[in-house]
Amino acid sequence: MLQRRVDFEKVGVQPERAQPVLLVGAVDVLSGEFRAFHSRHDRISAETILASAAIPTLFRSVRFDGGTYWDGLFSQNPPIRELTDERPDEIWVIQINPKETEHEPRTVAEMADRRNELAGNLSLYQELGFIEKIDRMLDEGHLPPDGKYKQIVVRVLELSRSRFSRFLGTASKLNRDPRFIRELISHGEVRAEEFLAALAFEDAWRSRDPDAVIGFFAEDATLVSSAPFPAGGRHAGRTQIRSFVTEHLAREVRVDLTRKQVAHDGVAWTVMTPTGDEPATRAQGIAEAVFRGKEIESLRLGAGSSR
Repeated sequence: MLQRRVDFEKVGVQPERAQPVLLVGAVDVLSGEFRAFHSRHDRISAETILASAAIPTLFRSVRFDGGTYWDGLFSQNPPIRELTDERPDEIWVIQINPKETEHEPRTVAEMADRRNELAGNLSLYQELGFIEKIDRMLDEGHLPPDGKYKQIVVRVLELSRSRFSRFLGTASKLNRDPRFIRELISHGEVRAEEFLAALAFEDAWRSRDPDAVIGFFAEDATLVSSAPFPAGGRHAGRTQIRSFVTEHLAREVRVDLTRKQVAHDGVAWTVMTPTGDEPATRAQGIAEAVFRGKEIESLRLGAGSSR
């Protein structure tokens, strides 16, 4: 099926800067060594793709290029460490396995599924945590801005479980029903629209232009602010929200790009706000927006930590 749809011989090894880089992760079952196949140095083949998808409970290991490979879930998932060598401005993670679960796994299938999710997320969040640490060290001046490292903004886009939960469960991962696949695609398109709207809102917010910021709020939007943020309380409608945006959101509150931004049931940013009489003293909190299409339906500012 892969060979019918992709001319792997034509793809070959991609010269530097010729095409976007492709990294495919797998782990050698025998040696225990993780390998990230890199399209700049390795010829990506159908076997490479199959190795990366060789989940041991479903498929046999794939043998090629002197190795015996399983899915890279067990080591790097995905191979973000190698991706940083390309010095990107941002890394977007489309997270399939949920970080959280609402119910305790009780059946054997549920426990095996959750164990698989946790194993994959462990390696993912270790690598994202390393990037965040470097970002904070750069921001605090502990690393030179023109040295080996650069700031990389991390954005995580998850499936919205609250709006899609009726279809999801352990068995859904093997569900190939066309209607179910179409529902997933449709939901993904909605999430992508919200994600891009959130990026545009963030740009307006960082520009500190109150008119640009207020333009993202729906007429019936609500904004709730609690400590450590100023003007605590509920603001309903654009008129009340405009006052808060002008006095506080566009002037004092700033997005902390050294922390990952997460889109889940809402879009969450880690943000900083001044405290006390010293402008340099800032408190950390969370801003979480719920979008209705390209407009903000509600925005909550309060204490907490990003997911």
